[in-house]
Amino acid sequence: MKRAVIFLAMVVLLVEAGTALDIRDGLVRIATDDLTLRPMLYRLVNIAGKSKYEPLWFNGDPRTSFITISVDNRIYRMGSSQEYQTTQRRIQNGVEIEYRSVTNRVTQRIMLAALAGSRVANGFIVELEVENYTSRDMKIMLKEVCDTSLGESLGNHIALASNPKVTDEMLLNADSKEPYIVSPGQDASIALLFDAAPRPDSVVIANWKRLSDSKFFYDSDLMRGFTLSPYSVNDSALGLYWNERIVPAKGVMKVESRWLSGGPGSEFIPWLAQNYPPKNTAEAEAAAAAAEAEAASAAQGDAPVIDAAGFSLDVGAIRALVSRIDGAIANIDSVTDGDLQSILSELDELESTAGASN
Repeated sequence: MKRAVIFLAMVVLLVEAGTALDIRDGLVRIATDDLTLRPMLYRLVNIAGKSKYEPLWFNGDPRTSFITISVDNRIYRMGSSQEYQTTQRRIQNGVEIEYRSVTNRVTQRIMLAALAGSRVANGFIVELEVENYTSRDMKIMLKEVCDTSLGESLGNHIALASNPKVTDEMLLNADSKEPYIVSPGQDASIALLFDAAPRPDSVVIANWKRLSDSKFFYDSDLMRGFTLSPYSVNDSALGLYWNERIVPAKGVMKVESRWLSGGPGSEFIPWLAQNYPPKNTAEAEAAAAAAEAEAASAAQGDAPVIDAAGFSLDVGAIRALVSRIDGAIANIDSVTDGDLQSILSELDELESTAGASN
């Protein structure tokens, strides 16, 4: 029986490891890494007649973008702290990644969204939620590091409305007049919309390693370039900060950021300067029409097509199999070799279905 328990536990791990999420709509896509469960953001682009999803944050190692929480002045990095267990699930039009500890829960929700007057999904809403499980108030601060790497190869890391080429680290507070912060790329770009609530209380534009190594706050009095030799060369990122909030006993707090994707930086930056924020209905209609035309053009290439109905069936089958395994573990003394073989057969069938769809 001990062998059967070990076997069932291994099957559970295999099933859960094989359920990385992938949601696509309009021009944008969210996928989670199957090992770390970290989210990755993409935009659909058309290059020489071929469609592909261009990563909008660095995707070589999804752990370079992360969330840090300060709970009563104790600092935890989500996905790295052993005090938090990580799970993921699909939600309407997006994904939800949950980090749960004994005293609180941190949830990151990333949802596909139509922004800046578009009628098709062209951006993301990122919501962070903290739930206090305890019977006392908590002092909470949040930091989200976003590894914006698109402009690094072109030497134009970040662009602002007031400065199309930011070359040094800087801090933008909530009273900043900047409407957006752009990471411009050769084929795709992404902009943090910074013109109206909800938005971060402040944003630091900095070398990624300095920002990552800082326990929580970044020393904005020591602004430098985007290189920390020899460890981190030509390497920039955004640090989004939310100031201290009191989360009451059994209470919840939510904060949010909005991200708009676009085409090449050489086109996206001038477009933003002319069209964002939308000044009137006519301009909003024009922006919507342009986004729809771009979506149609990009979709004409070789981008993979997702069968939503088939995806739902696969998730249902996985959940049913996990439920069967849970039942078998709970009644391990009555599990027969036939039951184990049936579970194995269902697992093989799921793997075959997944292989046929790839």
